[in-house]
Amino acid sequence: MRRSIVPVTAAATVTVCGALIAVASCHHSGGVREEGTASTDSAAVTAYATPSAATGTDPVKLLKKDPKVAPDIREDLVSCGGRTSYPVETRFGDLTGTTSGARTDMVVNVSTCADGVGIGSYVYRLQDGKYRNVFVDEQPPVVAEISDGELKVTHQVYEPQDSVSNPSGEDITTYRWTGTGFGEVSFTHRDYGAHKDSHG
Repeated sequence: MRRSIVPVTAAATVTVCGALIAVASCHHSGGVREEGTASTDSAAVTAYATPSAATGTDPVKLLKKDPKVAPDIREDLVSCGGRTSYPVETRFGDLTGTTSGARTDMVVNVSTCADGVGIGSYVYRLQDGKYRNVFVDEQPPVVAEISDGELKVTHQVYEPQDSVSNPSGEDITTYRWTGTGFGEVSFTHRDYGAHKDSHG
């Protein structure tokens, strides 16, 4: 069973599942949110990853060996039309304070090959020379990033009439490392159509 951290609307679940049914299953969960700051980040991941020369870490191999990653994502993680081009994006930075100023934490985003929709976001913390999974969000469409030392997770929101390429808005949740895990510090909904922010 997958671990889902940030919910999307029921309408989003239905629409996105139709586009991603061959890659990832969807479900809906709930939660209490606080007001935060809006973002324009997209939940579509367009970058493709190869093994990192800087860290010597291959994010694809890391994902495929990680039991915290959903089995269907691990099994269906294949290259997109090339032998080394995978729908996996990596970002490095300091999220957990492992070493002051060191870029030792790794955020990994997995997307679909066809349309670049994010289907999984993960944070790996470098401990004892090994990357360990400390955060999982597999509620599509999702993308995560490092922002001022905090983890920002964006989910696009769909109404029934929306196409995958034209969502109605987005939910942005910001997390901060507590010493043992990530705790939510803010949540914001942005409505694309109205061009204004709606806080909840």
